[in-house]
Amino acid sequence: MASLLSSEEMLKPVAMLSSEEIFRQLADVLAQSGYPNFLPSLVQRVAEILAVDYCLIAETSSDPAQAQTLALWGQGKLLDNIRYPLKGSPCETVPERDPCLYSQGVCQAFPEDQLLIDLGIESYLGMPILTSSGNKLGILCIMTTSPLHLPDIGREVLRIAAAQIGAELERTQSAHFIRKLTYRDTVTQLPNRAHLLETLQNWPHTGTVTSALGIVLVDICRFKEINDIFSFKIGDEVLQAVAQRLRTALPESCYIARYSADEFALITPINSAQELQLVCHSVQQLFVAALHCAGKAFMLDINLGCAISGLAELNGAELLRFASIALAEAKQSGQEVKFFEPAMSQALNQRQKVLEKFLVALRTEQLSLHYQPQFELASGVLSGAEALCRWHDAEWGWISPATFIPLAEERGLMPELGNWVMQTACRQLRAWQAQGWQLPGRLSINVSARQLESEHLISEFTRCSSGIAPEQIELEFTESLIMRNPEQSLRLMADLEAMGFCWAIDDFGTGYSSLAYLTRFRATTLKIDRAFISNIPGDHHHNMVVKTILAMANSLNMITIAEGVETAEQAAYLQQLGCDRAQGYWFGKPVSAADFAQTWLAKSTVK
Repeated sequence: MASLLSSEEMLKPVAMLSSEEIFRQLADVLAQSGYPNFLPSLVQRVAEILAVDYCLIAETSSDPAQAQTLALWGQGKLLDNIRYPLKGSPCETVPERDPCLYSQGVCQAFPEDQLLIDLGIESYLGMPILTSSGNKLGILCIMTTSPLHLPDIGREVLRIAAAQIGAELERTQSAHFIRKLTYRDTVTQLPNRAHLLETLQNWPHTGTVTSALGIVLVDICRFKEINDIFSFKIGDEVLQAVAQRLRTALPESCYIARYSADEFALITPINSAQELQLVCHSVQQLFVAALHCAGKAFMLDINLGCAISGLAELNGAELLRFASIALAEAKQSGQEVKFFEPAMSQALNQRQKVLEKFLVALRTEQLSLHYQPQFELASGVLSGAEALCRWHDAEWGWISPATFIPLAEERGLMPELGNWVMQTACRQLRAWQAQGWQLPGRLSINVSARQLESEHLISEFTRCSSGIAPEQIELEFTESLIMRNPEQSLRLMADLEAMGFCWAIDDFGTGYSSLAYLTRFRATTLKIDRAFISNIPGDHHHNMVVKTILAMANSLNMITIAEGVETAEQAAYLQQLGCDRAQGYWFGKPVSAADFAQTWLAKSTVK
């Protein structure tokens, strides 16, 4: 039967040591708390101080039905840790606060405990291991093959040891919990970015040694739309479904982490680039079928960026950067999968240099506007102009708008650039007026998608055009831009019309607008894209497209301007078809404000 320890129970070997020596030996091992060998050293020292055959520390908080030894001393040496059932064992009877003693006959008291029988245990003492708040974490247990008699000082040794073990286990559990919070993504339960970076740093020491390491970044296209349309909760469920599908389908050797909001990272040991291609193919196949979340079916598109390196050259952080560069290239090129190539890094570095120089140019008045004339086809009279942004760099010379405009759009600089263009163009109109020059017709200014989305567009245009009659300005919106949000575009155009501005639909024929919307836009001008003009009059298909556009514009009382007219034959053919106006190299290239004034404003007809 179990009983509490009493002061009468004595053990001769312990009694032969002085109290100072006992606590000195105990203090020596307790000083190792926090080190990896603390628990094994402690069970050995306790067994030696108390002269018992076995001493073990078992953790019981993870599984109420089983105990897992954390350190086990017996037969004069450290033994391998074991897991054993609590039911039917004396450990099951250890209370929440007090020690529990079976001074003899423990095998007879617990006949189902095979471990006791195999070891020939006669006596048992279990001391609960508690947290600072009194929760039971485990058991400190001593066992002997003969009856046990323990003095008061022996009981104190166990009490002190159990208290220190409790503090150590509590610290370890807290550290594990903090590590879990630090390294685990709370949405998908995958390793997070921090764990990914640490894993890459340690990969040569923790992974399977192979000839190469492959990294794949998986980007979910337009994931933000899911959050915006359905809610962040649904978005999280989609991410959980993606994580589950990746975990289930990919081999265990493939490490999976959530890299960012809509990106996952895969790390896999491979022997060749072909193996990584097979991994990519497997991932692509996972997204052929819809993901079912919250009662909805989501068809997801993905982009993959990949990098591979031999172990001799392995640098995990660099590989991750290369995969990220490849992913950006895949997204920009519209291709689903891209493998990193050195040229991609060079191109990215060049783009960064261009961006840095462009920012300086934009904010230090190094950009300029050039002006391309527009003419009446029937009379040859100057009918207006288009303001076009130009950039001349002292080191690189003239830089094409095809280089810096897409970069400005990508980096969110178009509102700033667009406002600069509007302000500069209006300033130039005022300067020409002050010099006695009057531009016939209107000056066309392009408006970007980011500007159209800005709630400050109306106020910015009002400020920039101060002192200019709005009728002198024609705002150009591309067809595809208008159709991104046609109802919002209609509201904005109504506001601009109320201010006195008019607008043109630019690059018409390349977008997706319907005739119904076209009639509601009430644009003044329709500009025919140069892609159709360059192939006339020789190409029958393009001839018919141009004729159709002209007929449609004529029925809506819209002025038509053909862009990119480069030959006399094109100009004559457009005039024959009934096109109103034209611009292009045949009539005049974009030139500086001074040259435009001297060349075109000083006369009103084309030679």
